[in-house]
Amino acid sequence: MSNKKIIIIDNSNLSYSGRDIDGEVLRGTETSLILLAEHLAKKEYYIDFCTNINQNINYKNVNYFNKNKINKNISYDLAIAVSDSNQFDLVCAKKKAIFSVSNQPFEKFLRKKQLFSFFKHKPYVITLCNYQYNKRSFLTSIFGKKMIPIAVDPKFLNLEIDLDYLPKKKVIYNIRSNRNLDWLLNIWCNKIFPYSNDSELYITPNIIEYNDDLKNNNIFLRDIKSRSEMINEMKDYRALTYIGHKSDIFTLTCEEAVKMCMPVITFGIGSVSDRVIHNKTGFIVKTDQEFANYTLKILNDDNFYLNLKKKMHTLRHENNWETIADMWIKFFF
Repeated sequence: MSNKKIIIIDNSNLSYSGRDIDGEVLRGTETSLILLAEHLAKKEYYIDFCTNINQNINYKNVNYFNKNKINKNISYDLAIAVSDSNQFDLVCAKKKAIFSVSNQPFEKFLRKKQLFSFFKHKPYVITLCNYQYNKRSFLTSIFGKKMIPIAVDPKFLNLEIDLDYLPKKKVIYNIRSNRNLDWLLNIWCNKIFPYSNDSELYITPNIIEYNDDLKNNNIFLRDIKSRSEMINEMKDYRALTYIGHKSDIFTLTCEEAVKMCMPVITFGIGSVSDRVIHNKTGFIVKTDQEFANYTLKILNDDNFYLNLKKKMHTLRHENNWETIADMWIKFFF
């Protein structure tokens, strides 16, 4: 067993542990931290994980407790803080890393009052994709930065894919926040649905005002479900249609779709270009018409869709938490 001690500190107000990973509350950041912790623990590292939880829980060899109960008499080999360098004041650690979940412009860096703590603790900045790495300024990563990606829940990789299964003519926008959805709806209503009026688009509820015009264009609201239920739901779509957005820095939804052999049709804005390989795991387009053409092709050409699905299946085990945990260990130890 390794004698190395690692602590992860999440400064959000969420109360959670690894037991909650299949629920409806946790999103990409929390899920990724839990999976990173669990895979480091599998490699016999001692892992403490601090959230806003009000009890002590040991789950899959990860110790979850409230961040206000961190013992400064314990010397950790590595402290990982989510985005906020002020959290390093709570802990004694030899090495420190910022798990960055934004592009962190310098103005926001100052507004969040991180400047003093950042220069005091001198942490490495860990970015989650090349897009974010290139956007991160020198001043907000002066002590070094490293790109270490994230991956999907192993549930997606362990799923058996039926390569001959042909879903109905449905596509999905599976993004919780409204990120260029208006743009997507305009393409659907004007360039896709008029040429394939038996096709359907399902979008996440509560991000736009749903009305009869959308319904008349076969745009429907999907249900927010647990992770396991969402996986079962996604089996019934042919593609993820997502424009992309400049604020996206990991777009885990696209990675999940790819692991399920569901092609992604996108403009590649933000980090989506890190997640999609053109003509292998989806299509990165330049125009609205191109976006429509690829969507129509996947919806209406069954052989085209099935051949792409089989091609994606050969790539699905690339980028997994086992190799990502090794990247953290190699870089910091």
